[in-house]
This record gives sequence, C-alpha cells and structure tokens, in this order.
Amino acid sequence: MNILSQMDSPGFRPSKLDQKLLAYLRENARQIPHMTISQLADNCGVGEATVTRFVKKMGYSSLQQFKVTLAAELTENSRNFIINRDISANESALVTGRKLLEANISTLEGTLNALPAGIMEKCAQKLLKAKRIRFIGLGNSGFTARDSAYKFYRIGLESVGIDNSHDMSIMAALAKPGDMIVALSQSGKSPELLRTLRLAHSQGSYCLLVTADSLAGQLACVDECIVYDAKESLLETGSITVKLAQFFIMDLLYTQVVKEMPGQALENKRRTAEAVRMLNEEE
Repeated sequence: MNILSQMDSPGFRPSKLDQKLLAYLRENARQIPHMTISQLADNCGVGEATVTRFVKKMGYSSLQQFKVTLAAELTENSRNFIINRDISANESALVTGRKLLEANISTLEGTLNALPAGIMEKCAQKLLKAKRIRFIGLGNSGFTARDSAYKFYRIGLESVGIDNSHDMSIMAALAKPGDMIVALSQSGKSPELLRTLRLAHSQGSYCLLVTADSLAGQLACVDECIVYDAKESLLETGSITVKLAQFFIMDLLYTQVVKEMPGQALENKRRTAEAVRMLNEEE
C-alpha cells in the first residue's frame, strides 16, 4: 500500500504518537520530503526514534526512502490525476461530472446503509434534552458545525457553532453536565478536537462525534459516534463528497428532532423568520 493511501487507512494499528504523525502527514505532505528527521519530529511533537519506527511501520527502511517515495507519489498524482484516481486531466467536464455524481450518490448510500438502527433517534433525544448544544469542527468541518448550529438555533435549541481551537478550549473549560458537544471531523484524530472532547467530557458533557473513522467510537471521551462513508485523498481535502456526507448526517438529525417537536419547531421557525423579515424591512 502506498503512502497516500495509508494516510486514512494505515496498514497497521497506529499508536497515539503514530496518529500525530499521520495527522501531520495529511496536512503537510508536500513539505515532508524537504524536512530533516529532527524538523519532522519537532513539528509533530514526537521523538526522532518515533519517526524512525513510524516509517518502518509504513513499510519503508528509512526516512529517506519514505521521503523519496512520497515525493514520487505526489508528483504522479499531480501529473495524471485531478481530485482522485477515477478522474483524469484529459477527460471532458461532463464525464467528470458524471463520475462526481456517482461518487456522491455512493457516499450517501454507503452512509445510510451503515447507520445502526435507532442511533439517529437516540441522538435526537439527547439533543432535545440538552441544556446547551455546541457544534464544533476545524477547517472544512467547521463550516458544517456553524451551519448545523444555525439550523437548530432557528427551531429553538440553544446551540452555537465553534470552528477554532481557542474558542473550543474555552468552551470545554466551561462545559457542564447537561451540555452536549457535537464534534465533526473527517479523520476523527485532530489533536485540538480530541483535547476539547476530553475536557468537556470530564466536565460532565455528553459528547457525540460525527466522523469517517470507524475506530473513533472506542475513545473514552466519546459517548456516541456516528460514522459516515466518505474517504478523501490529499487532493480531495475539502471535497464536496465529505461535506455532503456530513451535511446529510446533520440534516437527518435535524429532521428527526423536528419530527419529535413538529408544532414547536414550526412555530419557532415562523417566529425567527418573521424577526429576520422585520429586520430587513427596517434596513
């Protein structure tokens, strides 16, 4: 298995330190071929021996061999493929569009088919009973977090979307029993996000993680985990496929909550829409 393929699905069970290296690799793959072992270790907050063991687990005898192979893979990807290996640079936009459509449909079907029975109903009940709801996410997942918080806020649930690590840390420090944290993360391994979940969970908050990582539900700081079926390569980071899967889960949760409180949700939505309309008229 090549390096880029192992970013999200390594051919071994990664330790916590390995996860740090994998997370850094996903975000900085193009810089790694130019780094020394000490630079890579310092940037990841691990020891040089950890880096050496990591590249061997990835199937390479040395960091130099690892860097050469990674550089070759990145060059090959940029030369022959756009977004992923199903889409080539010399095909027409309509052909590409058909492939993207099929990939998105497959993602939604895979996500829905993999959902355990009753999980959405259970999570909807938790949302309805929560005193405060905090949707959190970093990068592209932060967009989904803010959008989701707005949707639930419009129907009367006390929700806020947070998309930066400083605010997440402050929120977690002030978390209380009765609060609910809904975390969105493609990898499920972001150190800042996991640190937030651990702190909020220790304060008594209920933590739900929405991710593509099927192993994330084993984390002690996660009370419930909803897994969606969306993988992305380095060139796909921020792709519509991942956003679509996240939005689909959030929309399904939102719809289930509305089903539990149809009259109240409709009235709250009417009142908030009227307030916004009046504001626009005044302007």
